[in-house]
Amino acid sequence: MFKVRIISIFFFICSAVHAQQEQWILNTEKSQISYAAKHLFHAWEGVNRNFKAIAKSTTGEDNLTEIAVLTYVRDFDSKNSGRDSHALEVLEALSYPEVRFYANQFEPIQDSLRIEGTLEFHGVSKPLSVNAYLEKGKRQWVLSGGFTLKPTEFGIKLPSFMMVKMEDNLRFEYHLTFDKPE
Repeated sequence: MFKVRIISIFFFICSAVHAQQEQWILNTEKSQISYAAKHLFHAWEGVNRNFKAIAKSTTGEDNLTEIAVLTYVRDFDSKNSGRDSHALEVLEALSYPEVRFYANQFEPIQDSLRIEGTLEFHGVSKPLSVNAYLEKGKRQWVLSGGFTLKPTEFGIKLPSFMMVKMEDNLRFEYHLTFDKPE
């Protein structure tokens, strides 16, 4: 009988905690992730509008508690198919097709939000801390910001053109619009 009570209490607590979370669904028509890269002779950017993300908040409160983003390397479009094909080779997209980000630590700082999470890119997981802006509406939240990565820190060999390697910086910008389900 004691075990039954303990198990019942455990399930009650789990369901109560779960019930306190609200999910916000990504509005793919209003969201995008882009990157910018440079070489001595030119700069370029690629845009991805085909990714998945979900955000969670505490029911009845105006706070973000979790966010998860999943995208595929193949879905970034630089408007140059040759460059995109070469990027897939350099990033070894067949072996490492996904880029994932997960965070559950959020700290308000003046008019922005510090997000502490983990980025998995090219098979390497690293902590990532970003500043973001969160615009809150009753039924829609918009999270936007940017960060810079060094591809070599993720085991990526920098490509070269005319014996000059590209810069070891990728600048990412994101604009994620989340809708609260009815």
